[in-house]
Formats: sequence, C-alpha cells, structure tokens
Amino acid sequence: MRNLLPLALYLVGLGLVFVGERVFGPGYALRVPLDALAVVCMAIGLSLRGRQWRKSSGETQKALGLLVPAYAVAVAGPVLILAVAEGSSLAPAPDGELAVLLPILGLLLVVLGGLPLVLMEVSLSSMYGARRLETRRLAESGRAGTAAALALSFVVALNFVANAHDQRFDLRTVRDLNPTDSTVEMVRNLTKPITVSLFFSPANEVEELVAPYFDTLADAADNLVIHRRDRARNPSEAKELRVRKNGTIVVSDGANHESITLDEKAGKARSKLKKLDEDFQKRLAKVVGVQRVAYFTTGHGERSTSPKTGDPGGLKQLKEGLKALNYKVKNLGLKEGLSDQVPEDATLVFVVGPEVPMLDTERDALIRYVQGGGALALMVDPVVEEDLGLEPLLAALGLEAHGSTLAHETSHATRTRGITDRTMLVSNRFTTHDSTRHLSELGSRIWALFETTGYLEKAKAVDGVPDDAKPEVTFTIRAPAGTWADLDGELRYDKNTETKKGWNLAAAVQLPAAEGDDGPGGRAIVTADADILSDLALSVGKGNRQWVADGVRWLENEVQLGGQVADLEDVRILHTQDDDKAWFFGTTLGVPLLVLLFGVGSHFRRRRRATS
Repeated sequence: MRNLLPLALYLVGLGLVFVGERVFGPGYALRVPLDALAVVCMAIGLSLRGRQWRKSSGETQKALGLLVPAYAVAVAGPVLILAVAEGSSLAPAPDGELAVLLPILGLLLVVLGGLPLVLMEVSLSSMYGARRLETRRLAESGRAGTAAALALSFVVALNFVANAHDQRFDLRTVRDLNPTDSTVEMVRNLTKPITVSLFFSPANEVEELVAPYFDTLADAADNLVIHRRDRARNPSEAKELRVRKNGTIVVSDGANHESITLDEKAGKARSKLKKLDEDFQKRLAKVVGVQRVAYFTTGHGERSTSPKTGDPGGLKQLKEGLKALNYKVKNLGLKEGLSDQVPEDATLVFVVGPEVPMLDTERDALIRYVQGGGALALMVDPVVEEDLGLEPLLAALGLEAHGSTLAHETSHATRTRGITDRTMLVSNRFTTHDSTRHLSELGSRIWALFETTGYLEKAKAVDGVPDDAKPEVTFTIRAPAGTWADLDGELRYDKNTETKKGWNLAAAVQLPAAEGDDGPGGRAIVTADADILSDLALSVGKGNRQWVADGVRWLENEVQLGGQVADLEDVRILHTQDDDKAWFFGTTLGVPLLVLLFGVGSHFRRRRRATS
C-alpha cells in the first residue's frame, strides 16, 4: 500500500502539461511531445491504481475504491484542457463561450480530483505497517481535500466573474491634485496674462484641495495669476465673470471667460476633481488661442469619430482629445468639396483606414494640400486587400506601405490568450524626433500598441528630382526585434520564407516648402496600422496617447507647447505576454518559494537555538 508511484506519475504528468501549455504553448515544436508524455504518465498512474483495486479484496479494496475515482477525476481535468487547447481539432471557436468555459472546467476537475487524491495518498502511505487499514481515516482525508477544493473552486469562479465584470471603486474622497507636465508647459508658454479666479466660501475643503494645484502652476509662469474670491464678498466680479455659485473656477484673459463648475462639498466634487487637469487644459486652450479645425475624410469606409455598433476601431477618444486641444472636428468628403480641394480653414486632415478607393480628384486634392504646406495624418489599413490607389499619395510623401501583417511570439498584448494575439504588437522602439520626443525620453517605461499593422519603407528614388525637393522621411517607431511579416497567415514563424527584423511602423515626413513660401513646408505622419488611434488603443496605450499629442503638435509646428499626456482617468489595463509571464511565475512560484525559504530558515534557527 506504500506505493507512491501512481501519485508521482500523475504529478509529473501535471507538470508536463504546465510546461507544454504555459511555458511553450502554440507554435512550439516541444508542445505536442510534452503533452503526449503527460497523458501517458497520468494514464499509467490511473491504470496502476485501477489494477491494484481489481486484484485486492476486503479493506484494501475499499480503500483503493476511494482512490480510483479521485484519480479518474484528476486525470480528466488535464485531458479536457489539452483536448480544447488552441491548435487541437476539438478546440471550440476562439470567440465563443466554450473557449473560455471548457478550460476553466478542466482546471476545476484538476482541483476537485487532485487535492483529495494527494491527501488520501499521503494518508494511505502513513498507514504502512499498521495492523489494519483505517478506511474511515482515508475517507476523512478525501472529504477534507474535497472541501478545500470546493472552496478554491469558489474563489476561482468568483475571480472569473469579477474579471468578466471588471469595475474599480476608489474609496478615497479625491486623489492628489498635481498638474501634469503638459499643463505646466502650456502655462510656461503663455504669451498674454491669464487670470484664474477660484470662487469658494472661506475655509472650504474643496478650495484647499485645488489651491495647491493652481499655486504650482502660478509658480511656473509669470503670466498666470491666481485670485481667490467669494461670490458673496465679490458680487461685482462674480457678475462680470458670470459665476452663479461658489465652487466655480474661471479662466479669463480679460475678454474671454471659461468656467469649470465643481462643488463646495468634496463628495459631490470628487468625480470632477479627477478630471480637473484635463478640464483646465481645455478651458485654457479656448481662452488662449483661436479654434482650429481638424478634418476627417469620409465616404471610403474610414474609421469614424461617431461609430455605430459593430463598426471597427471607433475614434471617439481621438475626437475628444482634439477638442481638448481646441480643435473643431469636421467631416471631409465629396459633399464638403474634397474632389476640388481641401477647405482653406483646415488645420489638420486625418485619413484613417479607408477601405474603398478614393477618386483620383480626391487623392490629388490631398497631395496638393500637403505639398502646399498642409498637415496630414495618414493611417493605412493593412487588412484591406483591394487596391485603394493610395500609392501616388504615399509616393508624394516618399513612402511605400506594405500590407503583410506583422507578428511577434512574445512582444504582443494579450486579449484572447490565443495565437491571434501575436498580431497585437507592442513597441517601445522610438526614434529621437520632435513627433516622438517624449516617447523617446520615456524609453522602456512606455509602449505603443499596434492592433494589426503592416510596415513602411522609403519609396524608391525618382530620377531627376533634386535632393532639396524630396520629402525628408524619418521612421519614428519600429517593431521589436524578432518581428516577422506573416506571409502565409498561420501566425507561426517560417524561417524558410519569412524574415525577422525591426520593421518600420510609423513615419514623420517633412516636405520642402513651395517655391516662394517662407513657411516650414507640409508635414505628415503615416502608419501602416489604421487602429493606432482607435478607442481601444488610446484607452490602454499611454504611448498611443502621447504619440497623438506630440504628433499633432509637430504637424502644426507647435512642439514647444508639448508635454507628457495626463493620466486623468482609470483605463483598462492590457498586459503584454511578457508581463503576464512575469506576474504568473512570480505569484505561482516566486512567492511560495520565498515563504518556503523563510520557513526553512526559521526551522534551522530554532534548531540551532535549541542545541546551543
């Protein structure tokens, strides 16, 4: 009865499943042999105990009769996990509910069978040499293991439900209020005096929270003056600035007034205080400058700033961000005269992921616009197979765009935890350029997300074009080393036909000024990913938000106003696969190992004290 070989075989098999699926996973040659060896080990362990049960009798058969079902359940769990794993012929659709529920069911079977199994095997081994088997004691061990397994399963199920309905509750009244670098640089570059009036009752708790924020800004700029006012004591100023109640902040240049309405009670003002820095930037931009216009081309299947349900990659957050920078967002299509020319009031023009060809007249209007000193943001969708006719526009910018989807085995975000995640590249390889100035300064501390991207190359040289008339192309973001262009659509690297290297993901283009024009010339930023500006990318990638902020200011030649973007609200967290591995191994192996080492150290210290 002291035969622990079946248990050892089961635990070895379980370890092999872990190594095959978690350490290696889809696309690795060792995965299938490890999984097959795991099944063989666990099957042998189950058959050994089953054979002993059939040949035994009396109390021995009763005892083994408790072990065999536990083995069966414990072995069924890993087998189910392997049967529905990605790449298996039995695997369900990756987007269906079964793809999530079946692996969880397999894990629960491992827990429900494995914990009672280990406790009963240990209990049975301790009876070796006794006059009789204590079947009741063995059953109690099994029940204790089952209770622990059920408790653990409940925690796992609760965690799954909580993760599926992820919400975050901030129990603090307010967070610490500090101006971001972007706001500080905005006030440092003020060219005229600006007054900020804080209307609050005396000794108000909300004023005590916001006053240090504005004092910090006032210390950074001579042109920013802070006044503390009370509506009851300063009625004439309140009337002039159109303040109806205390709890209001007014940004004014003497003629123009913009208000931020909070509240005098911290509990009610909490949600607005979290966005104070963003709101102040918006009001300051409106008071300081003339409103500019950003056009988004429409009519060719582009990503929309007002997406409908089911539309890919909405641009709602980009639209709100542009409004915060004092832009008015408009559509630009045939109805707005794109076939003739880009409107004269255009400050920026966005072309984000067209899916059907533009008319030649529309494309030519964009070329004339950017060559005449305009600012263009062009995002090409690599998934579109139809010829969009964008080659002349790209050639005018000195670029070629290639639609082969890039993939990486580890430097990618995790969304489905399947092989399709390999196309969601994350990169922190930023070139030193004004359009990526803050990104390059932050380096490895920040990354940009590319949901599905192709790559860019410089266009072939055109004979007869002088150097001073050629576009100046700078590739600003590159793919991480080890990225390949997936040519066969299998998302597995084929060394015979595919190449790994640092592909160009984004470019900044400076065009020469037109003859007789003293301006800086046209500018463009170009990517081979149409979703780099999508709501998902901007919500999870601080690098994407910073890239937009710096890129827009560079396009307008207003780099001096730039700063690091604010992290104002809680956003969804999207880990890279490397992050997930670090957290997984750190929590499952690192923490228990530290506890074990601490316990061993304490044990030996007590023994030394006892013998001394």
